Amino acid sequence: MPLMTTALRYFEEVARQGSLRKAAERLHVAASAVNRQILKLEEQLEVPLFERLPRGMRLSSAGELLLYQVRQWQRDERQILGVLDEIRGAGCAEIRVASVESMTDLTLPAVMRRFEQRYSQVRFELLTSLTDVIVERIVSGESDIGICVNASPNPRVRTLRSATFRFGAVMAPDHPLARQKEVKLKDCAEYRVILPDKDMYRGSTLEQTLAYHQVAFSTFAECSRVLSIKSLARAGLGIAFLNPLDIVREVQLGELVFRPLSDHQIAGARLDICVARERPMSPALALFAEMLSETLAEEERRG
Repeated sequence: MPLMTTALRYFEEVARQGSLRKAAERLHVAASAVNRQILKLEEQLEVPLFERLPRGMRLSSAGELLLYQVRQWQRDERQILGVLDEIRGAGCAEIRVASVESMTDLTLPAVMRRFEQRYSQVRFELLTSLTDVIVERIVSGESDIGICVNASPNPRVRTLRSATFRFGAVMAPDHPLARQKEVKLKDCAEYRVILPDKDMYRGSTLEQTLAYHQVAFSTFAECSRVLSIKSLARAGLGIAFLNPLDIVREVQLGELVFRPLSDHQIAGARLDICVARERPMSPALALFAEMLSETLAEEERRG
């Protein structure tokens, strides 16, 4: 049962989506109903909360202040509802996880399954995104725990566990380079490659690797999802550059092979489990974080 008013919930969703229509779709109500709540809230507060633009809604300075406060109220609301659930014997209300895509195929679901067997009443919220977004959600309190790749230091974020994985070339089993135990970047440059798009590339292990190696690739495609990169590589359309956690399922099925890069100065892919530094963890979240950390350590040992 939400404790916040409908108007404030609608306001927060419009701020998140930047659009009345998109917010209405997420809330499963008519856009006109969302607009009425926003107008009512602006009338009550006697200040405009948004700038109405041709392509959406942008927060005013007053709207930004209100959004900050609303998200604090949302965090307080979740804590209160969680305590009430525990009093009723219903367990923890939810654990909100934000993760990079590589963990969401096999590794993270396996941990969630083990946790669910012990705490069946716990509800999860799982967001898959890029590291910058995950860190922002941890800091803002929108997510309780995050799994990032190569996250930059942030004084408001605490790292519970880090693990580093080899970085290499990924290709179909019948690719000519698949016969080699290790490959070099110059070897890969002789074939077409599948690269991440500019958002995925920024801060990635590939970006760090190419900072030391000037290699001209022939690009077949740029993709915004790890899933798409793997699909194209599996179809034999090019070489991709990933870490072993990205392709656990495909390696098990014999659909892709991983060949470490043997060049000098090859950065490892560092996965971090993160929480907000100043925010206390509930017992359920602390246990889930412990299970996740143990699993990541096991995966690191397997290499």
